[in-house]
Amino acid sequence: MPTTAPGLVILNTALCYSSLALFALIGILAMRDARQLLQGRLLALLAICLAGLTVTTTPEARQLSKIFYDIARLIGIPNVGLIWWFSLSLLRDDFRLDQTALFGMLALCVAPLSYFVEHLGWVAPFANVMDGFGSIAPFAMIAHIFWVALSERSSDLVEPRRRARLWIVLAVMISSVVSLVSEYLANSLHASLLRQLATVPAQLLLFLWLTRLSGERLTFTSPPLRAISAAPEINPKDAALHRKLMTLINADRVYLQPGLSIEMLAKTLEAPTHQLRHLINSGLGYRNFASFLSQYRLAYAKAALADGNRARDTVISIPYESGFASLQTFNRVFKDIEGITPSDFRAAALAKAAQI
Repeated sequence: MPTTAPGLVILNTALCYSSLALFALIGILAMRDARQLLQGRLLALLAICLAGLTVTTTPEARQLSKIFYDIARLIGIPNVGLIWWFSLSLLRDDFRLDQTALFGMLALCVAPLSYFVEHLGWVAPFANVMDGFGSIAPFAMIAHIFWVALSERSSDLVEPRRRARLWIVLAVMISSVVSLVSEYLANSLHASLLRQLATVPAQLLLFLWLTRLSGERLTFTSPPLRAISAAPEINPKDAALHRKLMTLINADRVYLQPGLSIEMLAKTLEAPTHQLRHLINSGLGYRNFASFLSQYRLAYAKAALADGNRARDTVISIPYESGFASLQTFNRVFKDIEGITPSDFRAAALAKAAQI
């Protein structure tokens, strides 16, 4: 054994215990300061999960009692799925643990569960298929995080979150590369050291950020959402731009333009994109450009649905006329805001009009 081995063992042990302590502190801080938020609860669960995974990936793991090792391994199974959930909860205001999110978590847990079952001495059905699927699912998760973080960055009006999107992509990329490289290292001590050297600095940065944690930090502080009719709080230097924007909205109905982006709107207004982004976020109270447009598009669609003269028009045609990119997006936005489907809204509105 090389002479440096004892020193590496000591370093690895110190890093492992430091990592476990930091995971515990991160979880405690998340639950103390942000348990009322989905992001806070997911962060606490992720800290517990990664702590369990850390226990099972150390060179000394096999020296643990079987029951303790099995529990730690079981706790670590949903680590990839929780990273996916937590990342999406930071990136998207409308992220919910719906059927799609639950199905994705199940897909990401298939392979780890299969390995756990084999570890217990049982033969998992379709083991080869699950192993192949298990190697694809994490890459699909990483690709999805990258796509959400980068494709929606332009329309994100919350500046701290816009910057954080790049850091999230970088963190996921580094952790993926480290995980992949460590799996190909024959020496378990070297593999563990590589993982800890990548993990502990990131944990320290996260811990320092969380020591001043508030619920607003996990939602990237911004003004509360306001309805269209609410009085805006416009900075005097943005007053002229606000007047031009409202002219385009109210007179020209620019929101009906399909595929309208904030860059396109800024070009039409002959204004810097960052100034328009600041106006819509800080002045008008919207967190992303899509929600800003959706308010106006929805108001237009509701008027069309309630118009008795258009009773013969199909519900399917109105979303595209209103500027929505797809029927699915329209139905989701409509139900989230109105609490009912467009068809039910139309039926109620036309019935009420008939009684007048």
